[in-house]
Amino acid sequence: MIIRATSKTLNIARIAPVKNLAEIEEPLPGEWYVSLVPTGRKGVSAIHFVHNPTMLSVVVMGRSLNKALAEFPLRAAALLRRFGFVELMERFEFDSAREIYTTNNRGILSNMNQMKYYIEWEFAIAEEPDPAVLNLIENRLIKDLVGGKVAQGQDYIRPIDVLESLLQGAREASLG
Repeated sequence: MIIRATSKTLNIARIAPVKNLAEIEEPLPGEWYVSLVPTGRKGVSAIHFVHNPTMLSVVVMGRSLNKALAEFPLRAAALLRRFGFVELMERFEFDSAREIYTTNNRGILSNMNQMKYYIEWEFAIAEEPDPAVLNLIENRLIKDLVGGKVAQGQDYIRPIDVLESLLQGAREASLG
């Protein structure tokens, strides 16, 4: 599993930045972009994971990338189950070895910054940043419109639509 973290996230985790300019070849397993999100509470942060190319968002409480990577596969699998994408979970390769690199795609980072504003707002209005708030954030972001270069020639895409297309392709491949 390829993880592309912002320099701030790498610094906090005390991971030396490593560049890898290779582009992904297949939509799955793809790669996960990671950034830190403040919650508006002293000493409490969250880590935001965004999958390239589906733009699926997963939020994990904590400041340490190393600790978040332990919880991340569980939260990502739960999100996929909530929306009926169980058949795709194996293709995300959550159990594979993790390769951590610096970010290399400004388009993804700009979309992540837009998502970050929404996540910060949800944390601001929540009484406590608990798992129910994280689920609410993920449930809304999977249906949110995402534009720019990541939309692959379209005006906008929604992560749920990209996942449905991948699921349909997987089903057709297993029949044919």
